[in-house]
Amino acid sequence: MLTGTHNAKELPVVMLGGGGGRIRGGQNLDYLSNKDRQMCRLFLSMMDKMDVRPGSFGDANEPLNEV
Repeated sequence: MLTGTHNAKELPVVMLGGGGGRIRGGQNLDYLSNKDRQMCRLFLSMMDKMDVRPGSFGDANEPLNEV
């Protein structure tokens, strides 16, 4: 955790692997100043790469376009 407490609003995330060529690698994405940052959007992006498209997941309704 960034602050040493259990605050999950600023989690560093590392993704390894390329999802069979479906995930763009070599990126360093910084969402700290993005008001729409949601971990659930990352999960939607990962599901989209696996051809699973639930429409929403948790509090997110759209995937991250950059992934």
